[in-house]
Amino acid sequence: MARRFLYLFIPDFAFDWRRNGDSALASGDRPLIMTRRVAGSEIIAAADSAAVQQGIQVGRSLADARAMLPGLKALEADMGADRKRLEQLAAWCQHYTPMVAADSSATPFNGEGGSAGLYLDITGCAHLFRRDGAEDTRTEEQALGRDCLAALSRFGFAARLAVADTPDAARAIARFSPSTLTLVPPGKTSMALEPLPVAALGFVPATVEALDRVGLRRIAQIIGKPRAPLVSRFGAAMVEALDRALGQRPAALDMRLPEVPFRERLAFAEPIALREDLERAARQCLAGLCRRLEREQAGARRVRIRFFRVDGAVPQITVGTSRPCRDADVLFRLLVQHFDKLDPGFGIDVAVADILESDMAGGVQGALGVTAGQDRDAVADLGDRLANRLGGEAIYRLQPTESHRPERAERRGDIRPSGKPLHWSNLRPLTPERARPVRLMRRPEQVEATALLPDHPPARFRWRGAEYRVAEAAGPERLAPEWWRTDAEDGAAVDAMTRDYFRLEDQDGRRFWLYRAGLAERGEKPQWYLHGLFS
Repeated sequence: MARRFLYLFIPDFAFDWRRNGDSALASGDRPLIMTRRVAGSEIIAAADSAAVQQGIQVGRSLADARAMLPGLKALEADMGADRKRLEQLAAWCQHYTPMVAADSSATPFNGEGGSAGLYLDITGCAHLFRRDGAEDTRTEEQALGRDCLAALSRFGFAARLAVADTPDAARAIARFSPSTLTLVPPGKTSMALEPLPVAALGFVPATVEALDRVGLRRIAQIIGKPRAPLVSRFGAAMVEALDRALGQRPAALDMRLPEVPFRERLAFAEPIALREDLERAARQCLAGLCRRLEREQAGARRVRIRFFRVDGAVPQITVGTSRPCRDADVLFRLLVQHFDKLDPGFGIDVAVADILESDMAGGVQGALGVTAGQDRDAVADLGDRLANRLGGEAIYRLQPTESHRPERAERRGDIRPSGKPLHWSNLRPLTPERARPVRLMRRPEQVEATALLPDHPPARFRWRGAEYRVAEAAGPERLAPEWWRTDAEDGAAVDAMTRDYFRLEDQDGRRFWLYRAGLAERGEKPQWYLHGLFS
């Protein structure tokens, strides 16, 4: 399929969006400029069409401009705000195609002029605007272009656009053609570029002046000339720009977002705003995505749904799952809990659902009468709902780690683990001899213990001012130090002592988990610690 690109050119972008949001500027009764400070002077950074028509030029000082037009209105240039507004517009344009890139040579990026431009790769997208009885590509592209221009007009932008085989050709035609909508038929790029001035190819002013001195003012005059003399006289950049426009050299565009493999788009004949309509649209998009996931034997890990409002805003909701999921009902429940914060504005005309992250997920064969898998899925769904409502950092999941030190045998992990975490079933099973207490101290507490012999369990011990007499004892369970560890946790020193754990029960039935750190036969001085409570 031949590539097709649309270039959207907004000559007064920096002024249009400000007028749209400021009633004082909306009247447009006075020419408007934007200034920036350069070496202590106020220099004109951008001028609207009315100011340009009255002789105001970008680069002149504000004092000179006001001497020419006393009623000139000046604003301070804010490239950051322009760039942010252009990013919002680029996000909105993604309901025409996912491949959208900002023109890096436009105002928000170079600080001169007041224009802005967007590249849209509409290859394979124009048929979405097919009308009854029209099946040719030209009519479809024309419908897409008119829809785009009408929407921009509602947003307050006066725009021009062109569709061509290459992005540079579309840019040149949109910027230098007087028509608001220009469609270049496939294979006719060279013919469309010929009548344009050479400046349309984006040459630097010095190159344009050099070409003008030798009488080369139109693109038609340089298209057929040998490349080597042009390179030697005007530089390689000039020839590269010409070849990119003709499609003889690839063009590099910084697309706003990479293409996602799973996407469902739903366009509405009339804007919708009711909650039940939005939910119905989300269910329909998710159902389509899950059917594709089923065919690919995959599951969603992160899902985003975007609603394109008629005023250009794009509210979106993104949720994640702890396991690959292709159940549309589960994904819908995760999304719908955020619909209360969704503002449809004056209506939504397009909904787009994307799978931003997915994993392989094969089918699961359940056993009759066994509900363990169902319980596990229910717990995972509950964790997903809580994490997506309260935030991923609000809840955690205990995950096992490969350590036989009790205080390091588990850690707090994300509710949506990435990769393949260690599972509890892969650990050494806990036998009655290796039982662990219900409550484990964050840090072992030292106790005073008395044993009949150095390697015997304590006969009594004192903890937190109270004395306990041991009635029953079991153990020891010996745990060697992790000699390979060199880091200390929570500021504590590295524990290099061997531990002998005992399960103790006092005369009142209370059960404790104590250990002796250090071996007397190695010349170490043993110390007793309480590490947990069984009940």
